[in-house]
Order: sequence, then structure tokens, then C-alpha cells
Amino acid sequence: MCRMVGIISPKPVSAYDLLVQSRCSLLEQAKVGNQGDGWGVGYYVDGELRVLKSPGAAYLEEDAFKKVARSVRSRIIVAHVRKASNPRGLPRELLISMENTQPFSHGSFVFAHNGVIYVPDEVLGRLEPEYRKLVKGLNDSEVYFALLLMALDNAGDVADALRMVEEELQEAVKACGRDVKKPYSSLNAVFSDGERLYAYNRYLSDDGESLCLKDQPYYQMVYARVGDGLVVASEKIGQHGWTEMHNGELLEAYVVDDGVEWVVRRL
Repeated sequence: MCRMVGIISPKPVSAYDLLVQSRCSLLEQAKVGNQGDGWGVGYYVDGELRVLKSPGAAYLEEDAFKKVARSVRSRIIVAHVRKASNPRGLPRELLISMENTQPFSHGSFVFAHNGVIYVPDEVLGRLEPEYRKLVKGLNDSEVYFALLLMALDNAGDVADALRMVEEELQEAVKACGRDVKKPYSSLNAVFSDGERLYAYNRYLSDDGESLCLKDQPYYQMVYARVGDGLVVASEKIGQHGWTEMHNGELLEAYVVDDGVEWVVRRL
């Protein structure tokens, strides 16, 4: 149960407006929605991925959050505020740590997720050993990330990889031996390989309204052209002529010359 923002631009840009200043900024969403279990920003400098994050609440660490938001300039930025899910029923103190804080990263990939994976241990058991060892914490979203990395290496194509993720999650439910109705609430994710920005909008649950404007379903993602770039987000931020995504859609954005182009396809 989190909120996230992704940005891609032909030139390095600041995310300060979207993260702090705008109406319904990511910081405001954290306050309104009590997203108090961590925050982070992933970005690239000369092609190298950097991730700055904290397991604290963004609204209780407002100075630090603003400092990071002000300092980051990049062609691709992925930001996240966390409200921890707990499908294993663990003590809360085990869930709040740097290892459990998003965005997650591996190599050139940065990844943020909003939703719950209800069968994380079963999915872990289905991972090949080299991907299982990538999971350092107890966040079910990190298990999703490891599964996606495995699927990407096996499929090559992002759309095919996400289809494989769905298949693996369904198989995990069948094999779990428990009364689990569905494998996840949402697979909503914003991620990047350093060249392209992806946003996947896929959900099985109806968890009410968006936090700030309360004008769309909670899990319905949006995107908008901002300046020369493109922004994807969990919900609308500021006044940017947002387009709502549909359940099951994948957005892929990339830089062409001095602009950004994107395609949206239904999986």
C-alpha cells in the first residue's frame, strides 16, 4: 500500500515539484495516506544507478526528504513512499528497515511496487537460487522484484516477463496449500533499466479511492507529459493533463532525439 512516481526526460531534470511542491505531491500523499514506513529515490548519474532511501516516514523526515528531492537531477527518476504490507503476519519491527525500503535495485535496474504479494514464501521457493539470494529483507515487494528479474532473463521482453510473473504467482497460489483467494492485490510497478521507464498497472483488488483528490480508483495509475518528459504516478500530482491507465496495461517510455515517446499496450 504505497505511492510512487517515475520520470523520464531527454535531459536531466529535477523532481522537486512532483515530490514536494505540487498539490498532491508525493510528500503530501505520504502525509494524507499515512505512508510512514520508508521512502526512497532512485536515479542515474552518467549511467550509474544511485538510490537514496530511509526506513523513516517522509513526513517526519521532511528536511531530509526535501534535501534529496532538491539535489537529484537525472534523465530517469523513480521515487517511492511506503506503507508496509504484511502478508506473513510478522511483528512490525521486522518490516521496517533499510533492506525492506523501496525502491529496490540490482545492477542497472531500479524497481518500485504498490501492492501486496500474498504468497511471498511460495514465490521464493519457486525462484532459481541465483535470484532467491537477491532477496535481502522481508518485504513481499522484493520477492516480486526478484521474480521479475528472473522472468526478464528468461523471456528477454518486458511484456513477456510480466506475463511469466503472473503465471508464476498463480502457480504459487495453487501450490501453497492454504486458503488464499488470490496471489496479489496489485502488481503496480514503476521500474527502469537506465534506458527506458516502465509502468505496469495491474490489480485484482478494489481498495477505495486515490489518497489526495479521491477522484479515481486507488490502484489506477496515471501518466502525463511534463515539459519535454513523461511522468507516471500512482495518482495525479498537480495540473498536468493526466491520462488514466487501464487495468492490465504496460507503459514503456524512451528518449528519441530531444523528446520522449511511449507506447501503452494491454497484456
